[in-house]
Amino acid sequence: MSKWNLTEYYKNESDWNKDLEQLKSLIPVLEGFQGKLNDYNNFLEFFKVDEETTKLFYRLYGYAHLSSDLNLKDVAKSTMVQQIMIVVNELSQKTAWSSPEILSLGKEKVMDFLNRDEFLKPHIFPLEKLFMQQEHVLSEVEEKILSNFGPASRVSTNLYQSVSIIDAKNEKVTLDSGEEITVTPSTYRALIAESKSSEDRRKIFEAVFKRYEDNKTTFANIYNLVLQQQAARYKSRHYENALSAALFANNIPESVFHNLKDVAFENTNGIKKYIKLRKEYLKLDEYHTYDRFIQLAKDETKYDFEKSKTLFFDSIKDLDSEFVSMQKEALADGFVDVLPNDGKRTGAYSMSLYGYHPYILLNHDFTLDSVFTLAHEAGHSAHSLFSNSNQPMPISKYTIFVAEIASTFNEHVLLDHLLTQVKDKNQRIALLQTAIDGIMATFFRQTLFATYEYEASELVNKGMPINADVLSKIMIDLYKHYYDLDITKEKGKQYIWAYIPHLFQTPFYVYQYATSFAASLKIYKNIKDGLPNAFENYKTMLKSGGSQFPVEQAKIAGADLTNKETILAVVERFNFLVDELEKTLTN
Repeated sequence: MSKWNLTEYYKNESDWNKDLEQLKSLIPVLEGFQGKLNDYNNFLEFFKVDEETTKLFYRLYGYAHLSSDLNLKDVAKSTMVQQIMIVVNELSQKTAWSSPEILSLGKEKVMDFLNRDEFLKPHIFPLEKLFMQQEHVLSEVEEKILSNFGPASRVSTNLYQSVSIIDAKNEKVTLDSGEEITVTPSTYRALIAESKSSEDRRKIFEAVFKRYEDNKTTFANIYNLVLQQQAARYKSRHYENALSAALFANNIPESVFHNLKDVAFENTNGIKKYIKLRKEYLKLDEYHTYDRFIQLAKDETKYDFEKSKTLFFDSIKDLDSEFVSMQKEALADGFVDVLPNDGKRTGAYSMSLYGYHPYILLNHDFTLDSVFTLAHEAGHSAHSLFSNSNQPMPISKYTIFVAEIASTFNEHVLLDHLLTQVKDKNQRIALLQTAIDGIMATFFRQTLFATYEYEASELVNKGMPINADVLSKIMIDLYKHYYDLDITKEKGKQYIWAYIPHLFQTPFYVYQYATSFAASLKIYKNIKDGLPNAFENYKTMLKSGGSQFPVEQAKIAGADLTNKETILAVVERFNFLVDELEKTLTN
């Protein structure tokens, strides 16, 4: 079954509406504990009601969110998402007192309460984190004021989706052959890859980026809203800057971010060599960013969903049996929505909520890249299955920082397996290109975007104006440095910042693709080299959920991200693969 079966959540919307009313009724119950948490019995009961409320929210939100993402143009489904978020915002407002009140009890008393009951013990680590952040938790009144801005903080995401997807018009282009095609953000990569004409590639690229150029001022204003919201939050909570605010809660040293940024920035020679190789081999007069989708070797193989699953399962079949079982469960029938559809959210993701099976959204385009995407998202879902089956709800949710370790680990395994299956030169070229492009996309490109985010947020710190030209200038300079390409020559490309949804929806997220890639590569190497307990250490991380700080979890799994050498290892692997490709192309 290649579509989601959401009956695990609800069989009908009538039941959903009943539960929404039930959630609303719990808000005054939680609010009624205000001023009473100094009593142990009230403290215990508050956390029990809070858990009941959270579980109900997961069920309501999971159904509404997944249903809406299948068709963002379905007003009824998007309304359900808005309904649940309105209630959640009220819940946040009515319970804004809880963190300040818990802090006012003092750490010694709170820890004594937590250790009295098995139900409360899973809250020890989350509340230790709360006390660690005590200097950034405001008074009850101030917290309530900030919570009142909850709805406004989500407006930027809704605006972005409205302009980029819901109200956006998919352009039609006429190819050199006379065929008219519709170009969408989900399909344009495959269309360019299949194109035989540089003129057709230009038309396809410009068609998909037209929406970003046409609405550049709107996108710039939306992104400025995101930046100003970030600034308001970190200033209100007394952080030094947006980066510090993003990292502090999970105890991630800022040096991890800056080491990543600096290592990538200082090691771009391999990228430029790869682009030069591609330009010469493809006999291109001029190289454009969208030419990266052109395959160096012709491979007519189409990978449907079932074939993709088989390839992935074959790649992991000799690994730890518990690990294999979880990967297969991740891709079970009813939990993967495979093909693109009009209105369906673009890209791919795995969504996991405690108490429910993870769901994977794909926009499978039958390319080799889509096989790797399947393996990537299966890694996320399997991580959630490991975590949810080994940790109680309060400490089950792992951080984004370690999330991409599980997904990119699967990509390493799949790549090495496929390389062993290579039968001819063209297949080897195609796989080497996939491996190189994977590092380009996951490590270098995401670090470039993270650097953009950092530089854009610094503009706010310095009180500089934010507009489309300013934001584009950052990207123009970064693309020139990383790739030695002038993106102003490509109509619309300088607005690439408007194309990346994570920049609008989850600020300071993308750098974690690169840190996770570095960590997963080290973990995978440990396992390949047969280091004692390497796989058990990795599974320990997968099972640990959110029970520890993420940098420490990565260390347990075998990767020290505070060490620059861990990050430099990715650069070394990238340069090695480029050299291997050069040898293969010239032999």
